[in-house]
Amino acid sequence: MGNFILLLLCLPLMMNSCKNNSEIDRSELEISNSNFEKLNELQWLLGTWINKTDGKFSKENWIKDNDSTFSAFSYTEVGKDTVFAETMLLQQKEGNLFLTAAEADEENRTIVTFKLIPSEKGQFIFENKEHDFPERIIYTNPSKDSISAWIEGTINGEKKTIYFPFSREK
Repeated sequence: MGNFILLLLCLPLMMNSCKNNSEIDRSELEISNSNFEKLNELQWLLGTWINKTDGKFSKENWIKDNDSTFSAFSYTEVGKDTVFAETMLLQQKEGNLFLTAAEADEENRTIVTFKLIPSEKGQFIFENKEHDFPERIIYTNPSKDSISAWIEGTINGEKKTIYFPFSREK
């Protein structure tokens, strides 16, 4: 009988201890997620996106590498020829979000990093004014199964914008 009474007395303490541990786990998870809040705003980017227009085919495939990094491979084909290919990293470091693009051609590889700048809600503008073209890469998510991407900059003193409307690959 004494053990039973002791168990009844200890049961509320054990239940409270379990509750406190789950609260700690939840708060640690919230802290971890908040550390990468800017990157998490771009979760909609994950997946495979395609664009087919006038004999041109483009594809971008985004995956989550870890809590702080998404990566992608993007290419464009005209006919049966690949005319452009690059890898991209989207990384959150010290509260800032960076998009790094690297040409897939390792012999002539150019690596450029763009930093997220303040912009309108729903627009993610990555900028590097030191780079010739593009100076900006912009992503938006106008609807669930589409993204709009475009690059902006100056070529030969003339402002240029190239659009890439993508739909989710089914």
